[in-house]
Amino acid sequence: MHNSASAQKMISRKLHSERANRRPVTASLEGKSFERFIEELSSSFVRAPVDEIGDEIDRWIREIVLGLDLDRGALAQIDAKSGNLVVRHSWSRDQLVKLPIGLGFTQSAPWFNSTLMSGRTVAFSKVSELPPEFFESDWKTYRRYVPKSNVTVAVRIGGEVVGALGFGTVKKERTWSPRLIHRLELVGEIFGNALERRLATEEIILLRNELNHMSRTTVMGELTASLTHQLNQPIGAILMNAEEMQRMLESGKPDLESLRAAVGDIIQDDLRATETIKGLRSFFRKSEVEKAPLYLGDMVVEVMRIVRSDALFRNVSLRFEAPTTQTRVAGDRIQLQQVILNLVLNAFEAVSEKEDLREVSIGMQVDKDEVRMAVCDSGNGIDPAMIAHIFEPFFTTKSKGMGMGLAIVRSIIKAHGGQVSARRNPDRGSTFEITLPALQEKI
Repeated sequence: MHNSASAQKMISRKLHSERANRRPVTASLEGKSFERFIEELSSSFVRAPVDEIGDEIDRWIREIVLGLDLDRGALAQIDAKSGNLVVRHSWSRDQLVKLPIGLGFTQSAPWFNSTLMSGRTVAFSKVSELPPEFFESDWKTYRRYVPKSNVTVAVRIGGEVVGALGFGTVKKERTWSPRLIHRLELVGEIFGNALERRLATEEIILLRNELNHMSRTTVMGELTASLTHQLNQPIGAILMNAEEMQRMLESGKPDLESLRAAVGDIIQDDLRATETIKGLRSFFRKSEVEKAPLYLGDMVVEVMRIVRSDALFRNVSLRFEAPTTQTRVAGDRIQLQQVILNLVLNAFEAVSEKEDLREVSIGMQVDKDEVRMAVCDSGNGIDPAMIAHIFEPFFTTKSKGMGMGLAIVRSIIKAHGGQVSARRNPDRGSTFEITLPALQEKI
């Protein structure tokens, strides 16, 4: 089984191979093969993995500059914080002044900024063609970067200006035909499509992270009673030992061995409470996704520690059948904890209506290419008609449920290159199973 990272690497190698073997077509911006150029430009952005779109932008800026015998090119985007145009991609020939990454247009070039933000194209064959407003506002601070000739077009997403794509000459002046200006405007539209694709992916990732954090916060509320019980145990033991020590000291003839034992118990109970709090803070903290090699069995053990008191509170028998061989997966510890916790709590809900048998078991199986973990319960079982919809957002069978728990489980597992499924057991209850790609190493 190939994971998503391997698939992206294969796509990247294919793209690099195609680039090495194709004939340059950038010159067709001014020729009869413009349609072919547009097709290649569009397809390269569509086929490139999202995290390589920036590299594609840099490459095409360079190719357009060289193909049109220009000196430099740059792409500026509207900064989310300031709302102003800022240079994000730039390329120029050797020894020539390039627009530095991070250069903002508002302070150094207010006329340029306002013109481009309005969606108008700036085109001039020589600097003297620029309007008086430019020399009044932009020239003083911007003259070091002003080219001899330039075309800068607006870049839009959904009709809204989000940036500007510009090309120019520094050594000599040149004339821009209306046809070439129009074609560069079409190129700007394709760059806008590429930025939209990257932005959409970033927003999906951000939304998924927000939902993940919201889910963890919701779980925290559901676990309040059992977590309070879990913390009350060591705190109560500490108080009891402290009171016993005080009683022995007040007796005038304290038993030193008993005092040592009480102090040792206090230290152990304090460590137990500290570990509980540290684990909960780590789980509910909002943080960036960080994938690393880890053992899924370790995640199960950590989650069982969190829900131990909840299982006692609900009178549920919880057991884990650990595999004899452990294989690592590449994953984010907090997110995988969340997946396991969501499935275990769902299993607790499924058996809560049973008067007699309340069993939840977690099993793992390690194969050469994958690691499988299944959570099985002794509840009434999933209605077969609901299985097809059970992982959909906002679908829930609980009267007070949000319908996001299993949807988030699927989202996290899918982001890890795995799969999740649900089935009704032949005898009783249901089983939820996740499958993750295994790293090729064993202990």
